[in-house]
Amino acid sequence: MYVARLAQAAVAGVLTPPAGRAWRLGITGKGTVDNLVLEGWPVAEAPLAAGQVRVALRAVGVNFRDVLIALGMYPEADAALGQEGAGVVVEVGPEVAGVAVGDAVMGLFPGAGPVAVTDHRRVVGMPAGLSFIQAAGVPVVFLTAYYGLADLGR
Repeated sequence: MYVARLAQAAVAGVLTPPAGRAWRLGITGKGTVDNLVLEGWPVAEAPLAAGQVRVALRAVGVNFRDVLIALGMYPEADAALGQEGAGVVVEVGPEVAGVAVGDAVMGLFPGAGPVAVTDHRRVVGMPAGLSFIQAAGVPVVFLTAYYGLADLGR
């Protein structure tokens, strides 16, 4: 006789964020995705420079580039994991146009963590009806298609 049962999964190997400071996804060594860590990221807390925005990320995209970085096969040795995401603008620096605190945006970011800082020209407003998860996967795919059509396909 078979009976359906639920059992809680083991939580060994869960990544723990650094207490009291900004963090991002990183790696301790190349060659395997088992080396993932949550590392301190002081840049995410630093005062904003002209043209920068601080975004509370709600979702990030994971691409083949991230796998290559983790495996040590990406050409840039110091490349950070995470490149695209979606979230809500929490702060804008001087000389920022077209983006305001509270705006839901998607774009390119220099890492994957709960908060990221980027140039305001690297984010755009999220289309209505798109979830943060859906929007997080759009920027790199869009730019790849645009590059193929506009630059290579001339």
